[in-house]
Amino acid sequence: MMVRWFRPLWAAMGKSAKEAARWRNAGDVWLDHTSLVDDDLAWMGAASSVTAWAVKTPERFWSRLPHLERLDVRGGSGSNAGFVEGCERLRWLEINQVRGVEDLSVLEGLTSLEFLSVYGLPRVSQIPSLADLRSLRFAIVGSMKGLGGLTGLLDAPNLEELTFIRGVRLAPGDALAIGAHRSIRSFGWFAEDVPVKTWLPVVELVGKPRPSVDRHTWPLPAP
Repeated sequence: MMVRWFRPLWAAMGKSAKEAARWRNAGDVWLDHTSLVDDDLAWMGAASSVTAWAVKTPERFWSRLPHLERLDVRGGSGSNAGFVEGCERLRWLEINQVRGVEDLSVLEGLTSLEFLSVYGLPRVSQIPSLADLRSLRFAIVGSMKGLGGLTGLLDAPNLEELTFIRGVRLAPGDALAIGAHRSIRSFGWFAEDVPVKTWLPVVELVGKPRPSVDRHTWPLPAP
């Protein structure tokens, strides 16, 4: 799947993706409102961490970066998260406000993930079963008001920390399931605009300390 967006800022300025890229260190690159082509794989080959804000990519582009471990995809649009298909080496993934996404089934195959954040995807009604993601330790779910529950996420057998941000719709029994999960040791809800009567009973029922890992944590702490 290609992530689509409106006419990019860099295109209007006549810059290529390579010219627009901002390297924060030798392996960490930030791309903002640009378009990648297959030839860009050559100069991006050393990237282990990528932040892509409204970036258009060829099919399975990210999966062809040999050292990619962290991917933060923000903005753009599409019906599913197929842009991460085949990214079997990913350890850290955030999908943030990609308009129109309603299907996250591709996550089932990302078995190297240790950190997952999904934010601002109101059309997503369910998270697929993450039972095969045995390395997944940290999860953040934010502004996901279309969710029907957390069953698929809670299938992750070694999940240690779970964080909610803003509105997250829960199914009956989700709070009890979080509290009873065999490996979850930390839980927090940064509620912001969520009424106290909604979030406080959940936090109290779960009864666990706040997580230590957030969306800015990279590298991740050792197991």
